[in-house]
Amino acid sequence: MHVISSLPRPVRRALRRFARRSDGSLSVEAAIIMPLLCAVYVGSFVWFDAFRIQNINLKATYTIADMISRESDGIDQDYFDAMETIYDYLTYGEHATQLRLSIIECTDDCGDEALRVLEVCWSKATTGRDLLTTTELVTNSAIVPLFPKGDELIVAETFMAYNPAFNVGLDGQILENTVFTAPRMPGQMKFLNDGAEDQHCYNN
Repeated sequence: MHVISSLPRPVRRALRRFARRSDGSLSVEAAIIMPLLCAVYVGSFVWFDAFRIQNINLKATYTIADMISRESDGIDQDYFDAMETIYDYLTYGEHATQLRLSIIECTDDCGDEALRVLEVCWSKATTGRDLLTTTELVTNSAIVPLFPKGDELIVAETFMAYNPAFNVGLDGQILENTVFTAPRMPGQMKFLNDGAEDQHCYNN
């Protein structure tokens, strides 16, 4: 305030007039604010779309896991390939997808999360995706729920290569979901090999 009072009187009058003015140029104001509004709108669209796709992806994973859990005679390669097709259909086929299906078991200390022994009975994956190994399973054992010795769990994993429509701070990424489901039917969930020995859990 002291700085303003020390200015010459004509300058002070000009500043007061400027402060009281309410007119302006709509075109100039629009040019200033429109880029910001567009960036906010596009960013909101991209982030909303990413959450929407992730939600669809998760629902599709639960659907596949539930379908597998209802099988009583095991599954074969044709069944697995059909699951991959269904997964792609449930996610509208807009992005590249991969599927991995595994059966795991606990062979010892199954009530202790730190000491339990987990093993992969068998695993199948689409092209480009490695099979689930016991080493990988043990490394990520913190996400595996507790289940009794003698039981098995179905592990349905889905992978989607998501690329946003616009580059507004969200890079392309792989959306991953893992669902654990107990078989609804008694007995083991086998993978039926045509003309070869079926794959199943050996230690239960």
